[in-house]
Amino acid sequence: MHYITGVPELKEICCVSCGGKEFINENGKRVCAYCNTAYVTSTATTTIAIRSDIEMLLAKCKADPRKAAKYANLILDIDPGNKEAHKYLQKGVGGRRRRK
Repeated sequence: MHYITGVPELKEICCVSCGGKEFINENGKRVCAYCNTAYVTSTATTTIAIRSDIEMLLAKCKADPRKAAKYANLILDIDPGNKEAHKYLQKGVGGRRRRK
């Protein structure tokens, strides 16, 4: 069994066993129409973990007060109503307010 990565529908694939370019979709696999060599296709996926991103940025605010306003603004890009991030932008805490 061979593995194909990427998006197989967008690129031409060629059988490594016989050079054939015709494949049949069969049970989640692509099978060469000439020699029956099976290929498993996979696509890359990306997961966005917004909650953990916000938690990480809040931790950076606490760890590096000089850059807290920068991190707070990034949080507010993700979650405009985040009360914790707004605290870092209040006068005297983060050094400046978020631009509107």
